[in-house]
Amino acid sequence: MPATPTPDPLHPPQALHPPEALHVTTPAQADALMDFAYGARLLEQFLTPTTASHAAHALNEPANRVTYHVRKLHDCGLLRVAGHHGKRVQYVAAARTFHVPRSLVQLDEPLTVIGPAMREITAAYAHAILDWQTRQGHPGTGDDLTIHLGRCAPDTRTDTRTDIGAFAPAMRLRTVQLSPQQYRAAQDAMNAILDRLETEETDSARTSTFVLMSFRGQLHLN
Repeated sequence: MPATPTPDPLHPPQALHPPEALHVTTPAQADALMDFAYGARLLEQFLTPTTASHAAHALNEPANRVTYHVRKLHDCGLLRVAGHHGKRVQYVAAARTFHVPRSLVQLDEPLTVIGPAMREITAAYAHAILDWQTRQGHPGTGDDLTIHLGRCAPDTRTDTRTDIGAFAPAMRLRTVQLSPQQYRAAQDAMNAILDRLETEETDSARTSTFVLMSFRGQLHLN
């Protein structure tokens, strides 16, 4: 839990909790907020006063990288100084909700917003596959590639002949017919699973990443 900040005479107690809403006014604010990895995702760590190092620990990210982006968010006004914990600065989000004018976001060119993040995700996934192959002793001249269709794949936890190894990368694509209520329920259910797993502790835990994507339509645009 974040430590209670030392009172700062330049920042009264009411400044320790973010207001409900803030209207973004500059391109720098919009760009920082829309950063997939270090925008809103990082700001969520500062809904209560905390330090950059605590946020880095919570996100399991390198402290120097998170500190850089914390300073960036602070410099453009999306984070505010809430006090100090020892020699460390504690920050709090400038608001809980941010309204971004359409003129500051290139919504007609969505790849300018999500393109860098998708490239980083793709690269990380590809490296995870290479790492898994190395741990499994692949590739080898006698290795088979086994593909199971549907939901009839064997339980690899009990069948050593089909053991795919710990933390094998996985990707699944499925298009289904859903009502608006079912669509939201599916998102909530997947988020709930990750929220629960995030709080569970185990000795064999390793850092793992799940990217949950959902959108109306199908993969191939007509």
